[in-house]
Amino acid sequence: MVNYDKILGSIQNKYDELKDTSGSQTLNTVARKMFSKLPDDKGESIELFDFLVCQGDWKIFWLVTEWIKRKELYDLEFMEYYERWLYDYIDDWGKCDVFCYRVLNPMLERHPHLFENVMKWTKSQKTYVRRAVPVSLLQSSRSFKVNQSVDRVFTVVDNLKNDQEVHVQKGVGWLLKYAYLTYPEEVYNYLKDNVENFPRVVFRYALEKTPAEVKRELMSL
Repeated sequence: MVNYDKILGSIQNKYDELKDTSGSQTLNTVARKMFSKLPDDKGESIELFDFLVCQGDWKIFWLVTEWIKRKELYDLEFMEYYERWLYDYIDDWGKCDVFCYRVLNPMLERHPHLFENVMKWTKSQKTYVRRAVPVSLLQSSRSFKVNQSVDRVFTVVDNLKNDQEVHVQKGVGWLLKYAYLTYPEEVYNYLKDNVENFPRVVFRYALEKTPAEVKRELMSL
């Protein structure tokens, strides 16, 4: 039987021991040292992580996403937990993005039909649920890349390009920026055809990875 409170206490003790190190160094050290104390069983792991996420602590949430990645907890049945966490505990762009990179994007890559769930998030009243829509289409690597079809990219953008929240707009622009590297011709034509339909922040972010001449051309339209 996994003792949730004992593991939570161990995490907090590790943080106290490392209080003089930098934030990112501390997180990585705690993640590494605590990994062996986690249950091997996937079901027990996800229940433990659900308990930890419900503590509402950003550092613990970061650890959970890292452990999910290391354990590859991407079984379809776990999406129920991940969607609930998204709606109930993602309340800033940092949590949103790390959750998308480590959890939601791998889930969507392995289970393409979950795109239907993702599109439902565009209707949410919560800013970071909507931001998760474009960001979940980005694979985090040495250089971000889009690992979904260009049609899905445009479906997301069409649904969110006029969102009033700047963090959602930036997410949409970020998606287009990296989609250009994968689908340069399609994204170029899309941007050219929709130049009048984008908030400037979306358009500005979308052009960051385009060649200088393309940027000059599109900015002049």
